[in-house]
Amino acid sequence: MSDDATQHVPDALSGVWHALKNKGYAVTSDQSIGLPDKSRPNFRGAYFNDWTLRHDAGDLPVDRLRARDVIRYQWNDERLSLRRHDAITITDRAGIAGRREHARVELLDDPQARDLIGALLRLVPPARRKPEGTFGVNLFRTFTNVVTKPNHDNEQFIIIYVLDRIGEGAETYLYAPAYVTDSGEIKGQPVLRQQLNPGDIIIFEDALFKHGATPLINPDGGPTKRDALICTVDYRSTYLETASCFGAD
Repeated sequence: MSDDATQHVPDALSGVWHALKNKGYAVTSDQSIGLPDKSRPNFRGAYFNDWTLRHDAGDLPVDRLRARDVIRYQWNDERLSLRRHDAITITDRAGIAGRREHARVELLDDPQARDLIGALLRLVPPARRKPEGTFGVNLFRTFTNVVTKPNHDNEQFIIIYVLDRIGEGAETYLYAPAYVTDSGEIKGQPVLRQQLNPGDIIIFEDALFKHGATPLINPDGGPTKRDALICTVDYRSTYLETASCFGAD
């Protein structure tokens, strides 16, 4: 199934592409890249709920709820085609060894979710886009720790889109890999440390940084919560090394 991706490219995208080329990361927002005001509350209401998200044994942090989808995409100039990928398995990611299966959410059944996926994929500069590939979409609800330690996801680009937050903390950080040991000990200053508010989006080149976020806190002792999409523009080796991207499932 295809998306008609012949859409106006918001002027803000040129700034994102320029920042990625020069710094390796860019911070923007859903409104800046042309998403409608209703997109974020509608997406959160549809998918960040008790019947979509779950906690899986062995997943870290221990109180994180999640769901996942994997989208196959193909670029033809500015036209973008999207379809469901058959597998969503995660292997050896974020410091957790082995193969993992998480709850699947079928995002392409939802026209608004399709539009959101297309907008996020367009954050990748045209010169860096693969003709075809996969896009991992992870829905994360966290309550205390956002991550366990700085990590690579070992993909081409990472996109973080914050949908909602209760409490403070949850400051996204990027470190040069040389400044973080294998055990997660930090030896230098961050390239970026910034709290992302609801509506904020960051994209960065995964190989250039180890990334993560500080714990959620509430100075008044009340509850905390953060809903976010963590998306990966995957290398071909992640899912498609031995198969044609748009071949049979």
